[in-house]
Amino acid sequence: MSSKIFKITKTLKTKTPFSHMHKHKPNILLFTIVILFLLTGCNPFNPGEGALEGVVQRQTGNSYTPVSDVLISISGSTSTTYTDHNGYFLLNDIPAGKRTLTLIKEGYITLKLLNVYIEPSIINKVFFGDPIVLKPKEDTALYNQAMDYLEQKRYQDARDAFVELRNTYPDSVWADDAQYYIGNIYEISGLYIVARDEYSRLLLYYPSSSWAPASRLGIGNCYYQTGDYFNAKIQYQSVIDNYPFSDLIPFAHYRIAWCNRILGNYGEAIDGFQELITLFPENIYAPPAQYFIGEIYCKDLKDYNMAIDAFHSAVNNYPLATWPEQNGLIAPCAYFYIGYCYEKIEMWQEAVYTYQIIVDEYPDSTCWGETKLIAIQAQERIEYIIEKYLSPPENPEL
Repeated sequence: MSSKIFKITKTLKTKTPFSHMHKHKPNILLFTIVILFLLTGCNPFNPGEGALEGVVQRQTGNSYTPVSDVLISISGSTSTTYTDHNGYFLLNDIPAGKRTLTLIKEGYITLKLLNVYIEPSIINKVFFGDPIVLKPKEDTALYNQAMDYLEQKRYQDARDAFVELRNTYPDSVWADDAQYYIGNIYEISGLYIVARDEYSRLLLYYPSSSWAPASRLGIGNCYYQTGDYFNAKIQYQSVIDNYPFSDLIPFAHYRIAWCNRILGNYGEAIDGFQELITLFPENIYAPPAQYFIGEIYCKDLKDYNMAIDAFHSAVNNYPLATWPEQNGLIAPCAYFYIGYCYEKIEMWQEAVYTYQIIVDEYPDSTCWGETKLIAIQAQERIEYIIEKYLSPPENPEL
């Protein structure tokens, strides 16, 4: 009896430790899981999400410039975003905890910021609101320097920097940009033959470049500026034919029409301007195209009635339009030529009425690059017409 009790007791003692260990094993696992969560930056007791904002810049001399289109991503989240033109970004839906922020932009050294802590339910700021400075690669730094020179109109310095970039880093993502700007600087400087050759070099070495349409247009401009209107037309037409989605097509139409006018192809010029108006009625070159249709009828063809109709279309369809890249209004110029055409067909009262519109409605306008106010010129025409054609005849008996 005693022996049996001893055996049972012994058996229980040997089983108790094993049972005790099995019972507490889940607590060890739970402890391990908590440690892993903390080490990876996740807090199982505070699982909320937060947001992160910041500003990305690059150093330019002694100042800083925003960097746009930087890809922003962060560990633990699938959300990404890009910086805007001010270099600003806002990234939402980020799990709380320590994260790694990554900034990527072509031409710049990829930047990874470790231990960026995300507090839940607030917008966190990188570096407490101070900018993140992205460092460009060597070729990008040279490109940025050249662009800074270009914006400052230091054309010689810009050209030298672009040439260095093209020659030193021929495989750079900026090489074709550099080649285009070399040609563009020569064009701006009036060295049209050299500019044409540089534009042609881009088309030869970088035919798929996004600058190809602009280079082709630039070649056309160089021919145009040197008086070779036949070859200018060919280049402008090439822009239209080869780059159908380019936003340079309206200007190509505009210049082709002008080439035709200068060459004396007045019908083709009118058709070209009208095609531009029909295809691109909202383009900035549509209003001057309508105006120049009137000018061709007036100055070149001496068809004053057709000219009056064309100028009236310019006024009625584009009452607030300005000359491209200028501030002057087109309407008062059109009104002036309407008055001129009425003079040519000896409709004196109509001419005076039209000139008076300019005096009353456009007192501060100038036209055609002149400094003299067009209202003053219109008033001079009014006084001339009244004195010469509308004054009552003198009474010989007085």
